Amino acid sequence: FFWRTIQRRLVSALRMTATNSQLEIHRADSARVDGILAGGQETFRDLVVEYHPLAFALAYRCLGDRQDAEEVVQDAFIKIHGALDGFRGDASLKTWILRIVWRLSLNRRRDRARSSWRRLGLHQSAEDADVHLAGPAAESPEARLLSHEASRLVRDLVDDLPPALREVLILNSFEDLGYEEMARILDVPVGTVSSRIYTARRKLAARLRKLGPM
Repeated sequence: FFWRTIQRRLVSALRMTATNSQLEIHRADSARVDGILAGGQETFRDLVVEYHPLAFALAYRCLGDRQDAEEVVQDAFIKIHGALDGFRGDASLKTWILRIVWRLSLNRRRDRARSSWRRLGLHQSAEDADVHLAGPAAESPEARLLSHEASRLVRDLVDDLPPALREVLILNSFEDLGYEEMARILDVPVGTVSSRIYTARRKLAARLRKLGPM
């Protein structure tokens, strides 16, 4: 009984802390948006500077192309600036921004039929991949070839996943995003995010097992 009481109090305290933290974020976001809507161009520039790296990383992992990613991010911040009066604080400003970047990235991906494998540590451009595969000086050409073949194999397998599974894996590759934020970006329940990640990993593992060792 004693330990159950302690556990209940601890859970209650944690929930209260989380709620207070969310309220502080909401107040800060609302003040920031109000400042921009009041004509604070410097405030908006600060917003772009803060979120551009994360927005670009998300677009790049979805598209696999730096130029496409940069264009999407530029379009996203133009859209964000014009849509700030519609920000209601249902999600954090960060999640709201990333949701816009995500949707524009998916639109660009569909338009240009971009490959979806570029993530899970395999999201480098061809030039980046060549540098990565060069590896330590002690690595043999044969080892580099095997590493390259394995990467290409995984790329093909991820390409074959249904869009919903590919998308959740892209988002899951970001340490900055928790399941709740991913759910808000995808507009699905948190449980759906978890189940899709689990299903995607199982499918990849099963296909790799069928192919056997390289």
